[in-house]
Amino acid sequence: MSSEALNRLSALAGIEEGWWDFFGEYRVVPADTKRAFLTAMGFDVADDEATAASLAEFELRPWRRWLEPVVVASERFGPPLIILHIPELLEHQDFAWTLAEENGAIHHGTFRPFHLPMPAERDVEGVWTRRHEFRLPGTPYPGIHKFSMRSPDGRFAETKLIVTPARAFLPPELEKQDGRLWGVATQLYSLRTPQNWGLGDFSDLGRLGKLAGALGAQAVGVNPLHALFPTSPERFSPYSPSARRFLNVIYIDVEAVPDFKESMEAKRMFASPGFQARIAAAQNARLVDYDSILPLKVNLLEACWRSFQSSHLGEEPSERGLAFQSFQEQAGERGWRFAVFEAIRDGYVRKEPSKAYWRFWPEDLQDPENPAVAAFAEANAERVGFFFYLQWLADDQLAAAQAACKQAGMAVGVYRDLGVGIADDGAEAWGNQALLSLGVSVGAPPDPLNLAGQDWGLAPFNPIALREAAYAPLLDVLEANMTHAGAMRLDHAMCLQRLYWVPRGKKADQGAYVRYPVEDLFGLVALASQRKQCLVIGEDMGTVPDGFRERMQEQAILGYRLMVFEKKEGGHYKAPGEITRDALLSIGTHDLPSLSGWWDGIDLESRVKLKLYPDPTMSEGEAEGRAADRRALRDALAEAGLLPKDFPDQPKLTAKQAGQLTEALYAYLTRASSKLLMLQFEDVLGLSMQMNLPGTTIEHPNWRARYPQELEEMLADKRLEKLAKALTSALS
Repeated sequence: MSSEALNRLSALAGIEEGWWDFFGEYRVVPADTKRAFLTAMGFDVADDEATAASLAEFELRPWRRWLEPVVVASERFGPPLIILHIPELLEHQDFAWTLAEENGAIHHGTFRPFHLPMPAERDVEGVWTRRHEFRLPGTPYPGIHKFSMRSPDGRFAETKLIVTPARAFLPPELEKQDGRLWGVATQLYSLRTPQNWGLGDFSDLGRLGKLAGALGAQAVGVNPLHALFPTSPERFSPYSPSARRFLNVIYIDVEAVPDFKESMEAKRMFASPGFQARIAAAQNARLVDYDSILPLKVNLLEACWRSFQSSHLGEEPSERGLAFQSFQEQAGERGWRFAVFEAIRDGYVRKEPSKAYWRFWPEDLQDPENPAVAAFAEANAERVGFFFYLQWLADDQLAAAQAACKQAGMAVGVYRDLGVGIADDGAEAWGNQALLSLGVSVGAPPDPLNLAGQDWGLAPFNPIALREAAYAPLLDVLEANMTHAGAMRLDHAMCLQRLYWVPRGKKADQGAYVRYPVEDLFGLVALASQRKQCLVIGEDMGTVPDGFRERMQEQAILGYRLMVFEKKEGGHYKAPGEITRDALLSIGTHDLPSLSGWWDGIDLESRVKLKLYPDPTMSEGEAEGRAADRRALRDALAEAGLLPKDFPDQPKLTAKQAGQLTEALYAYLTRASSKLLMLQFEDVLGLSMQMNLPGTTIEHPNWRARYPQELEEMLADKRLEKLAKALTSALS
């Protein structure tokens, strides 16, 4: 195979030639990996001839059309520049142009291509074509507009013009020179309350907002709330969703649904001894019992749906029925596809579980645009409606939780988390097949958290196809996850510039990086942020490209700083004044053990037990490194006058010592100027736990751990109250 054509096509498609691993070794990307990636992007690279043809077609693609499918322009650079490709014979004609702004304003004008700047020209299959630059006479406000042009003979071309703001949104409290806020972070499912069924729900989120707000917290951070698989309770990882645009219905508080109170069927089911026994068992379980809770909720909600249909829908819908129909209309085509997908998959899970993956469905149902899908939806309208109903309930309850946070005086309120990818057998993949790179998955190269690298099993967007679609699906996902929220965490923020892909069947350390249109994507995040008035935090841990954090800072996207990693040369921890202001600051995160667990090295013990080290001798180095980190952290806190110099640096602290360490560390963090400080309950309460152990699935109880105390008891804990007062005083 011609390596020259393969390498050229790979470079144009964004596949990087190689990458530096954290061991300091440069990994050259082999030809087989390039071919796998190009195939996943839709290129034919089966042999030399096919590769050469794919390269030629890709290079000519922009020259064959007058306008690109999308133009993304930042308002900070003034009037947008639009690139045209015009055949030579049309250059001396006057073209009419129209700009239709999102707010309804219409602008008109004319131009003659010959009079415009011409930076390039080439022969396009016998037709000499020139590239011209047309700059609009003014700058539209940030938004999604349409630019069109028409030749004298009536030929027409159109592009989506997206004008992005210079910066993302910051709450007024953080726009101040020294403005700082603090909040609490939790896994929603971990919350215990007398009201829930063994798993925290949206009502609990509202309760948490009310209680935390009374303590002075300004934000409540939660795990991703993305839709998973309502008929497959074993699929509970929040970072392997079916669809990020929609919500996980397991978080619905069934007893708070108005239709529950109206449905005799639902109330009888709920009151039955067997039903109550299963709820009690889930409430008393140490871990979340998804296998029990999800079917309980779905079955009861089906009864609620039947009651809702008979009482609120029909020829003359009630006010509540009209609200549901309005929700369906606003959800649009993507909402319809999601509900139809759920209905089709539900049928296979119940009757033929081996065919639950949409690629195993009948061929005419595999394509959402096939008429057979519309026919299925019509024939199964009641079932499709049920899945719409579930989303409506979830959306309504999440909105109520955010309202409770704001009523408690929070400046931010709910702080949501947007996962980096999707499961390839889920609704988002089915509905966006042409935009995904199937046959590869997203992951991460080897790093200190996982020395073997990671393959997350998530399908990535095809950067080329995404641009052809004018980024509409991405914008939709961004804005959906900023809804009913004051902040959003962008998981693995480096996806705005590049993603690490792993070919199917290869080890995680055999992947490579694929570039994404970074300028466009940063602009789209800023646009969604301003439109939804939502703060954005970019999770920028791991291997970060040069200049990436500076770009985040320029666009008011906060970074993500974990104190356990905030070190400098020599292994010393940074002084508070050395920690960046433009970031969220926390002790740890869901992928790390709690402070107590980190101090004791429970994560290292788990890795040894589960044989997660590629080389067994690495465990010794990790243990030595953790011991050095404990000493360094103790020394930093002692030097700051927050701990005695003889404070022990060994594992297994007493309860009193653990409390001293926690107080000292949070006092240390308050001296930093970071805009947002988040605390985790497990740290404050001295719990030794880890919500997720990277590199594992069923080997560790990922995404199932519950707090041993109930919510109100945790929030009334004297340690938390004392710390909340200190944080509020220090950051006000």
